[in-house]
Amino acid sequence: MQAGNKNTAYRRKSVAERQRELIDAGIACLGESGMSGFTIDRIRRRAGVSQGLINHYFRSKDDLLLAVYAEMTEHLLADSEQCEPLEFLRGIIDFNFDARTFNTANLRAWLAVWGEIANNRALFELHCRRYAGYLSRIAMALEEIAGGQGLDVEPRQLARQLIALIDGLWLEYCLHPQEFTLDEARRDCYDLLRVKGIDL
Repeated sequence: MQAGNKNTAYRRKSVAERQRELIDAGIACLGESGMSGFTIDRIRRRAGVSQGLINHYFRSKDDLLLAVYAEMTEHLLADSEQCEPLEFLRGIIDFNFDARTFNTANLRAWLAVWGEIANNRALFELHCRRYAGYLSRIAMALEEIAGGQGLDVEPRQLARQLIALIDGLWLEYCLHPQEFTLDEARRDCYDLLRVKGIDL
């Protein structure tokens, strides 16, 4: 046995890794108890760190909340530029109604954040930027599909309708989880586009 090797397995975590741990803990706290559970004490206990460490990586709880929302919305446009329009739209719908995404914890977390957006200026501004990018990317995909198939649609209007339907189904499931299945919710979104001639 060689001396001095007992710590060879230790590796200091990077800034990105620490921040990700705190963000994941924040999302978990939102999923468990909503905004009332989004406290520095609960988050740091969930992440297994000291309060001082949280303060080292995030200036305030609001800054951490912004990072949490950014992470929650990251999937909306991730790698979308590499996707064909039909593939992109299928991916958006299927992701939103995949059991790994569409679950009680995620629903609670989103419901909590949606409620906070109206009262938190910085969060509202981030939401507006993310929503604008999301809407534009969906509208662009719809425009490309419609143009290629000679369909008469208003892309931004249809994009808003699709987003509203997805968000509405999430909210409805929070209130009435027995009302429909994931497959039924997914089919509702596909049907909305099919009415306009877009068959995914």
